[in-house]
Order: sequence, then structure tokens, then C-alpha cells
Amino acid sequence: LMWIGEKITEHGIGNGISLIIFCGIVARFPQAISTVIDYLQVGTISPFQLLLFFVIALAMILMVIEINEGQRRISIQYAKRVIGRRMYGGHSTYLPLKVNQAGVIPIIFASSILMLPVTLAQFVHIGWVQAVGNFFGWGTWPNTICYGILIFIFTYFYTAISVNIKELADNMKKYGGFIPGIRPGEPTMMYIDRVLSRITLTGAVFLAFIAILPNFIGNITGIQGVYFGGTSLLIIVGVALDTMRQAQSYMVTRNYQGFIK
Repeated sequence: LMWIGEKITEHGIGNGISLIIFCGIVARFPQAISTVIDYLQVGTISPFQLLLFFVIALAMILMVIEINEGQRRISIQYAKRVIGRRMYGGHSTYLPLKVNQAGVIPIIFASSILMLPVTLAQFVHIGWVQAVGNFFGWGTWPNTICYGILIFIFTYFYTAISVNIKELADNMKKYGGFIPGIRPGEPTMMYIDRVLSRITLTGAVFLAFIAILPNFIGNITGIQGVYFGGTSLLIIVGVALDTMRQAQSYMVTRNYQGFIK
């Protein structure tokens, strides 16, 4: 699968590994739809509960798209420089800071840590270990609270290690760029750090909400056994948007080599 994914990345459209994961998640949709239809036929749920489930699912998809594509654009102005007889610079651009800079990584980190006591309880048959495993079982209140807190922490942690603010400020200063009203160097770095911290707060709250919400969907709608998870939703939306964006870039540049051949 890794080899096929690399070949898709090299000769196709989109990231091959992400597309394989995408297909694995989407392949479970028919079974989920069949389960919902069975619930409706048996009378376990009412048409209103089914409608409520689809409204919540649609709202989650729209929210993920909105936050995933959300950016805070910081204006950057480049000073004019005369080298020889030519003039360089003098144009303006922007620095895009994504609201959800960490993506799905914080959810994966948090779920991996919370699965540790449950996994140990399956192999170690000791009373207190079993009690801790049951206490942090999936769907319990301690698990849900710790899940949200860990996602919040890992969102800031991953954003801090993935965005090198000092390097951004140094490169901007090196090429004559500056933020209007902010001096180059240390003040620019502090300004970018302050803006990034504020929008990361929104991204962290969003990730925690999306990850925790599936635990309550079953209780709200009465549809059990159909997991509409935040992790799966983030992967599906992210891969679909990235693949669509790359396909559009190929169409604009009329670069069709590789995928057709």
C-alpha cells in the first residue's frame, strides 16, 4: 500500500497515501447507510431523528470546510531597491496563517495517549489496572474531558514546532519585507506570534469540539453503531480539498502528463 501510494503521488493527482486512507474511510459509508435504514425500518428511530442526524452531519462538514480553509492574512510590504539600472521590490503580499494549522495531528496524538490505559487493561489482569482502563474507557466522562484537554494542548504544541516564527521574521527582514506599522526583527516576530496564538485558540477549540461531538450524536439522535468521527471527517475534507485544488492547478496550466498516461 505504501508503494502504491508513492506511485499515485508520483504519477497521479493528490497524495497517494492520503487517498488510500480516504478510500478506506469512504468504503464504510454504505454499511453505515444500511444500518441507518435498518434502524428506520425496525422503528428504533423516527424520521425526525434521522433528519436531525443528517442536519448535524451537514453542519459538521460545513464547519470543517470553513475552519480548514480559514486564514488570517497578514499584509507584507517590500521596500523598493535599486540594483544597477533595475528596481526591485515595492510590491505587497500577505502571510497566510491557517486557523487549523495543526490539522488532524492533535486528535491522533490525544487518542493514542488515551488508548494506552485501555490497551494495557486488556493484557494486564490486575484489579487496579482494570479499574483505570474502565475509568478511561471510550465515551466516559473522564475520557471525554481528558480528550478535549489533550487536543487543546497538542494543537498549540504542534503549531509551535511546525511554524518557525523567528525564521519567518528573519527572512522577511532579509528580503526587505515588513508589516505596515510594525518594525522588522523582534517586533515583527512578537506580532506574528501574538496573531498565531489567537487564531490557534480558535483552531484548538474547533478540533476539541469536532472530536468530542460524535460521543453525543448517538445520544441526541438515537442512532447507535454509526460512528461519524471528527478524525475521519477532517481527513475526508482535507484530502478532497487538496486533490481538487491540485486538479484545478493542472487544468489551469494544462499539465495533463502522468495522470492520463
